[in-house]
Amino acid sequence: MANKGRRWRIAVLTVVLGAFAFLSGLSSWPDRLRGTRPVNQRDELFRYAAQELAEPALCENIPWSAISPGGFFLASSYERSSCYAYIAGRARRPSLCWKVRRLGAFSFLSRQTSMWSCINDAWHGLNAGIAVSPASLVDFFERIGYDPDTLHLEGITPPLVDVKAVFQQLPHQPEIAARIEKAIGDVHSPTVPGRDATDVAYLADVAAFVTGNANWCARIPEDVRLPNQSTRFRDWCFFTLAANTKSAETCRRIPIRPEESDARLSLRASCGRQADSSSPNGRYGPEVPENDDRTRALMAMLSVGVPRARSLPIETIATGYHRFLDELNNGGDTLHLAARRRFVERARRLTE
Repeated sequence: MANKGRRWRIAVLTVVLGAFAFLSGLSSWPDRLRGTRPVNQRDELFRYAAQELAEPALCENIPWSAISPGGFFLASSYERSSCYAYIAGRARRPSLCWKVRRLGAFSFLSRQTSMWSCINDAWHGLNAGIAVSPASLVDFFERIGYDPDTLHLEGITPPLVDVKAVFQQLPHQPEIAARIEKAIGDVHSPTVPGRDATDVAYLADVAAFVTGNANWCARIPEDVRLPNQSTRFRDWCFFTLAANTKSAETCRRIPIRPEESDARLSLRASCGRQADSSSPNGRYGPEVPENDDRTRALMAMLSVGVPRARSLPIETIATGYHRFLDELNNGGDTLHLAARRRFVERARRLTE
């Protein structure tokens, strides 16, 4: 009976040691079966996308043959294991550690990525990610089907090209006043048939800013108001021009409206105080349209092109993609979840 019990204990111990060896990666079965190769840019990009989204499914695109070289007191490891281990530590998900394998035999001198180190990192919330170059990130996004000019159509990030910022630079365009005259007539022209009154207001406002001529403000139709405000566009044009040029005469062209019960608090009175002030004021710029569609239409009227996102510096495009990944990771509404699902599906379809 004693011998039988001893044999039973030996069998149990053997099973436990075998399980330990297998789960800790001692057998290193993936590389022994498939061979190994150094980690490449594609592997790193999948690891980066996986870590940014805390998405273990993307780790599966990294083959077990990809080996990260390690460093000082840091053993080489499977890139796929490092991918799982990062997410386990970041998200405190020890269950992912069952997928982590150690590369090679146990080492006492170097830190190794293994199931056990992963469990420790997940328990303490430890993680060490990687970075990729802007050019590599842009190339990755393009390879999985994203275009910087249409990225905003996913509905979770704004367009990479800030059309309103481009509009604000109109005063610096060559012969912009002449372009405006061609579009809506000169400073003495009557209302332009067929032109939207609000379009005329924005362009006349730009012309007033560029030329310093208050008659451009007078071209703005009387009934046009600033977006979502009660102030008349024409009055505001006079006000900003007078403030910029310190012209009390221009202020007097602002009527005191019936709704302004106290003339001392009227826009004209405020304009006069700014025009007469000896203190330097901030300079007003032309009003910017309330939406990108109108902004683009106005620039088309002036034959001023809007740059494509593809023409932006590579760093700017990469920043837009970083923001997109951040939104995918942090947004929890239906729109974000659908965009995240599309991204993961596209990435997982990418082949060598």
